[in-house]
Amino acid sequence: LTTLTVGLVSFPTPARADFGDVMLGVGVGVATTSVIHSNNKQATEDRYKPVPPEQEYYRGVQDGVNGEKYDNPRDSSDYDKGYDDGLKKRE
Repeated sequence: LTTLTVGLVSFPTPARADFGDVMLGVGVGVATTSVIHSNNKQATEDRYKPVPPEQEYYRGVQDGVNGEKYDNPRDSSDYDKGYDDGLKKRE
């Protein structure tokens, strides 16, 4: 029984977070969520912005060569041609 009592007393007490630590953690979480949301929104907006035909073609070639799924959000004939050319290069 003495050994058990000594063992229990020698364990360190767990650290406690005060209100400031908790609020700091909440603030970091909110800021991180905001940055992620902003980046996702920007990526979605960029996805549908007009781009030069050469860029559409090159993106299509890269998707085809790398075996990526067909992804043509702007319904570009240049992407179509590039994707087909990329698939031929892949074969």
